[in-house]
Amino acid sequence: MNEAAHPIRANPLFAVLADWRTSEWPRWLFVIKVLLAAFLALWIAFFLGFDSPRSAMLTVFIVALPSTGMALEKSAYRLIGTLVGSVAALTLIGLFGQHAPLLFLALATWAGLCTAGAAYMRNARSYGFVLSGYTACMIVLPSINHPLGVFDVTIARVTEISLGILCYALVNDIFFPNHQSDQLVFRVRGLYTAFATLCRDAMRYRITREELEQRHLQISADATVLEAERLAALFEAGDIRLRSRKLHALYTATVATLTTFHTLHQLMERLRNRADSPIPALLQPLFEAFTDALMIGDEPARNAAEAEVTLGKLDLLLRGLPLICESLRAEHGAMLDTYRRLDLDTALELLQRFAAEYRALVAIYMALPNNRDRENEKDLPAPVYHSSTPRIIALAAGLRNAATLLILGFAWYALNWPSATGAVLLATIFCGLAASSPTPTRMIQAIMKGFLLGGPFAFICAFFILDRVEGFPMLIVGMAPFVAIGAYISTLPGRTGIGTGFNMMFAQMVAPENQMRFDIANFINDASAQIIGLLLASLMFALILPEHRVGSLRHTLAALWEEAERVCSAASVTLRHEFESRIHDLFHQLGLDGKPDATKRAIANQALTLLELGHAVISLRHELETQSFPVAVHDAIQRVVKRMSAFFHRPDETTRLATIAALDDALRACTEIPNAARLRAELHLLRVGLLDDPASLYKELPDVA
Repeated sequence: MNEAAHPIRANPLFAVLADWRTSEWPRWLFVIKVLLAAFLALWIAFFLGFDSPRSAMLTVFIVALPSTGMALEKSAYRLIGTLVGSVAALTLIGLFGQHAPLLFLALATWAGLCTAGAAYMRNARSYGFVLSGYTACMIVLPSINHPLGVFDVTIARVTEISLGILCYALVNDIFFPNHQSDQLVFRVRGLYTAFATLCRDAMRYRITREELEQRHLQISADATVLEAERLAALFEAGDIRLRSRKLHALYTATVATLTTFHTLHQLMERLRNRADSPIPALLQPLFEAFTDALMIGDEPARNAAEAEVTLGKLDLLLRGLPLICESLRAEHGAMLDTYRRLDLDTALELLQRFAAEYRALVAIYMALPNNRDRENEKDLPAPVYHSSTPRIIALAAGLRNAATLLILGFAWYALNWPSATGAVLLATIFCGLAASSPTPTRMIQAIMKGFLLGGPFAFICAFFILDRVEGFPMLIVGMAPFVAIGAYISTLPGRTGIGTGFNMMFAQMVAPENQMRFDIANFINDASAQIIGLLLASLMFALILPEHRVGSLRHTLAALWEEAERVCSAASVTLRHEFESRIHDLFHQLGLDGKPDATKRAIANQALTLLELGHAVISLRHELETQSFPVAVHDAIQRVVKRMSAFFHRPDETTRLATIAALDDALRACTEIPNAARLRAELHLLRVGLLDDPASLYKELPDVA
């Protein structure tokens, strides 16, 4: 073909326009939506005579997100949090309205409890907890000296917030909606492709151990994001609800299969590091056959039709796999000593389990586009995700927020500086909002940059533009360019906080009302109070329990060991899923994106090892519950589980050696048991894990600096 048949290639202008459409058009579309929703909310607030029209506009800036599902999810939890916080404020004023010190204590307690809940949940629902806390503060603090007007303040707050939410939801859903469900298609395809490619490269030994761990953690993070986006998409109309169980099943299957794959690969790496082990060479043809079944050509399946082809190839492989495994055992088992035979049996058991789990994953991936198969969805796992924030972190977040409100509240009450209310509110709000972030100071600093940038623009707009215009159309003309700047900045990668802070500061300082007031002294006082409030919020994280925050390496590491210990005794039919969810959530808290430092990598390696050991313990317990074994075997396995629990609780040399001894006893007890192949595999995995580089298993921070 010649270039004339491809006008886009032949004409540079078309190429530039195509590039602009994919990169810049979504950003400017978001800016247009924010402008329409913000000024629609402002006009309605003016028309209805609201006391603070800027609150409706400010709500638009806060809930504005490019995705319809995420915007609706945030809006819903904001509205729920506002309603709960309003009821709490009315209750507190009713009980303690005549006693300011008691009112402060009660308000601080409420704010602390809400912040603790937000830090513990650490998902979309946590935003509702935060709103419940600081909404009560926003109503109570201005009403301390005028308690009889608290009901009017509450009604105004609820109506203004509701108006902003409704306006953005309306605009975002009518004008070129960007549905979260559409983005899930690309997320699912990317997740499946990344996993299949990882399996291909690892089974053909194309990647190093470090690359494997990095890609494992990235797939885990992508799976967690998929789960969060699925929950957000439930707020949209359409057929996403029909696919919700399948999407959750895909997430569950991905993390479970990923763990089995990592365990298999780690076992093979240990065997490859032993120069005298023949097992890697024996299993390599099976790995090649499996990778051939995964690929269409040399690429993973891209759609349901190609996934069906992959599923057929995997079914064919799985039908012949048991016979191949028995043939390998019969041909080579007699030439191997006891532990090498265990290595072979364990590797074959893991390979069969991994192949079956991956086959189930492909089946879910293939079925996702089909909305008519409703009967089979009843057997899919229920959509539940388990977060794992250490309780001490949540408690510290609540205490920090309560202390912030008490310290600054009493200081404000003593200073009698009217604008200090804004400082107290901002400090309390962002101590609550940042409590769920692994980098709270960085989050607050980003918002502060937006406030510092938005302040001068607000001054220019208020005192050089708006004081010279009349009527709402001219108000839009005067404010729109500045609002567009903030909205555009928020679409830039890594600049969301700055853009949001810009528009928050701009809306509060310009303060559009039916009767505009232009008071430079008041403007400077209020702007200074806003900045001081953010500085104080950042300072509180540095002064009050600075080590107790989400992502704390010490507490995250301790939580990993607690989760491993929990699997030895917890009674739950979904124990494996809960364990995987909690461990992967702790991965997410570590902040392993980008280039994590040596300490984070060491903790991540520990987490992967604990994931392997925990899975083996869960499988042992499951075998005991579902199979019938002789009393001696049953008692030996129970002793192993108890020893593993003791090791997870206190991983020292004594408990490690005692656990290995219990494992040896259990292996001897089930040597001749015909239905104990999986038991032997799990026991051997535990033994290898405890023997292999035991110095890598810490319960304190590793000294890798």
